[in-house]
Amino acid sequence: MKIKTFFLVMLSAALFSCTNVQQSKPVYKPSDNALLMATLYNYYAAEYQALCYQAYNVAKERVSQLRAKFPKKKNMAVVVDIDETVLNNSPYQALTIEKNSHFPNCWDAWCQQAAAKPVPGAVSFLRYADSLGFQVFYVTNRSLKLKAATIKNLRKFNFPQVTDGHIYMKTTTGNKEPRRQAISKKYDIVLLAGDNLGDLYEATGKYPQRNQKVKSLRNDFGVKYIVLPNPMYGTWPAGLKLYSKNAPVDSLLKVMTKSFGNACR
Repeated sequence: MKIKTFFLVMLSAALFSCTNVQQSKPVYKPSDNALLMATLYNYYAAEYQALCYQAYNVAKERVSQLRAKFPKKKNMAVVVDIDETVLNNSPYQALTIEKNSHFPNCWDAWCQQAAAKPVPGAVSFLRYADSLGFQVFYVTNRSLKLKAATIKNLRKFNFPQVTDGHIYMKTTTGNKEPRRQAISKKYDIVLLAGDNLGDLYEATGKYPQRNQKVKSLRNDFGVKYIVLPNPMYGTWPAGLKLYSKNAPVDSLLKVMTKSFGNACR
């Protein structure tokens, strides 16, 4: 009887322990995963859509002004990046989170599906620029092998001027400046749109030089340069060494909270 009672007690304790383990399982906090929050933002947030519409509304106004100022000029060009500028790849980022993976895993497969949807306002703006007689060029850091799939994706949503000669893929370097210079030999690039500074001009990847450059060009944003929101990835995390094994998150946060002094410590 004592042995039976002992085993019943042990069984109850084991079941209780398992129940406690299940109940005390840490609750997943979205804020613990910066990429998750950024990815959800670029897919679900109305604020994200509003920022995109705002950017492209400014771009529309700008090309209208340029056409009014130069009614007969035929070589004016608009240059746009593709990913996160005209096509939204947040579903791909969601997949990397689900699979606990990272770029470039499955990137080619995603691009081959030609399933990325347009960034809000992108199609409307580029078709408007096209109607005013602007040349439209797509300069992307997608690899050359993805060109056919990229063209298919853009044509699916009726982006204008999607031809072989108007799409510049990445070949030997991710630096887009040589490709912009190639376009500039024949056309006058009057407006550029992108989610990364390197989409607009030859930018350093280091902090705080990137910020200093932006400040020096502050009068060009909304005039020549149109920036789209993308907190998911880009050059800025590398500039802060956030991709490194020992990312300096603590020191970065300390700089930000220095103004608190001893308050709330």
